[in-house]
Amino acid sequence: MGNEGINRLARALDGRSKEHGDKPALLDFGEIRKDRSLVTNEFPCPIPQSDYMVCRLATRNPQRDKQQEVTPIGPGDRVLVVWVGDDAVVIDRILPATVI
Repeated sequence: MGNEGINRLARALDGRSKEHGDKPALLDFGEIRKDRSLVTNEFPCPIPQSDYMVCRLATRNPQRDKQQEVTPIGPGDRVLVVWVGDDAVVIDRILPATVI
């Protein structure tokens, strides 16, 4: 029963990818480079910082919010990226499961 929702999501994503042909995947992994450009698995050319977006929560500053232990994204971080049309949006930093 719990897999029905996952299967429905997978079918929707598969249908979307067929509709849009060679467009990048809806969800993608990427890395922030030293120059703050973004390189993703689906789009390996560096995307300048001025040409991608970042979810507001991924920019939170731990100096302003003492309860938050996670630092904002920065160079060298692996990130989760959502493609909205041709726009890349960094959602959050990806951490190894060993930190939980």
